[in-house]
Amino acid sequence: MPDETMPIARVVLAREVGRILALPLLLGLTGLSAAGAGLLLGGMAEPAAVVGGAIAIAGAILLAVVPLSLRMDVEVGGLRLQWLGGSRRFQLARGPVTRVALTGPSAGSIHSRFPVLGWSFGGALLRGEERIVLVRLARTPTVIVVPTDAGRLAIGAASEADLLDALGAAARVQQRLDEVSGRVLAAFPDGLRALEQPPATAPTEEEQKDRDDAERFLTGIERSQLEARLAAAREAALVAAEAERRAALEAGAGEGPTAVAPPRRTYAPGEEAPISAPSAARERRAASWSRPAWATDAVVRTLGTISWALVPLVASLGAWGLAEANQALAFDGGTWSRLVALGLTLGGPAAALAVVAARTWWPRLTGLIAVGALASLVLTARAVVP
Repeated sequence: MPDETMPIARVVLAREVGRILALPLLLGLTGLSAAGAGLLLGGMAEPAAVVGGAIAIAGAILLAVVPLSLRMDVEVGGLRLQWLGGSRRFQLARGPVTRVALTGPSAGSIHSRFPVLGWSFGGALLRGEERIVLVRLARTPTVIVVPTDAGRLAIGAASEADLLDALGAAARVQQRLDEVSGRVLAAFPDGLRALEQPPATAPTEEEQKDRDDAERFLTGIERSQLEARLAAAREAALVAAEAERRAALEAGAGEGPTAVAPPRRTYAPGEEAPISAPSAARERRAASWSRPAWATDAVVRTLGTISWALVPLVASLGAWGLAEANQALAFDGGTWSRLVALGLTLGGPAAALAVVAARTWWPRLTGLIAVGALASLVLTARAVVP
């Protein structure tokens, strides 16, 4: 069910468009140059160069679109970050909201994962000790650090006063909601279920009589009469069950011999029954699979990332083996073979790094990047196969 929380205010993030677009422009120009060189050279290097240039251009577009489309909304009790293709919500936690200076004599140090990008959106290390989430799209002198459920969140806002006012309003609204919910729980301890229960109706005469009989103590005569009625009912049930068993035996006698269970052996008071081991079939039915102790959620996620990254590497090795089997690497004196070898050698690791980066920042694009890498490797292998 989508979250339809109404935002209280929108925080304007500080942005330096020049720093944000520097690396995407360089990467895009590199991709265009590679694609143009492939088209000019022609031959077997053309598909690999064109596909590599297209991947570089697509990566440049992603690196430019994500920080430019990133925006932050302050909601009741939380912060929501939204960008083109995804969003993330941080629940506010109890704790002080602090300002960390990044310039000056008492400046703190924040190390992001990829400082070469010129902007930071993701995990970072504050003062070399504390792991935080950093949202800083410009070289702001200070950042506002907010406690959340996912750790502290450092924000580089264009106006820190507006950010602090919005956070204060969100905290006051959350406090007011907590007070109202406390009053409701005090008035209705059982919650809303007590309001939904139908009102109690007056019992009928039979129900009242049964209730009175259950609450009244029985005399000795009444107790003996009740025991006699229960014994008669039990005897009638046994007679009916015996009649049904005999009818079933007579019905099965005409169809053929039936397997009769062996009589149960009786043991003397001092003799103990032997303990029989369960059969193999019973052991198989009783067995159940459980996750090993080492297979934690973090380990499973790490193995999933490694498996995604290994797909392009395996495809690259397969394409190399196919080209070697067809002796296509010795074509035309080895000039084109070296280009194809370079494409196959660099294609797998580059695609693996792209998959790891996608799993880190844009998990929804992991499949697209893996499929694109496989397609480029297939086209490269097809170019060398005669």
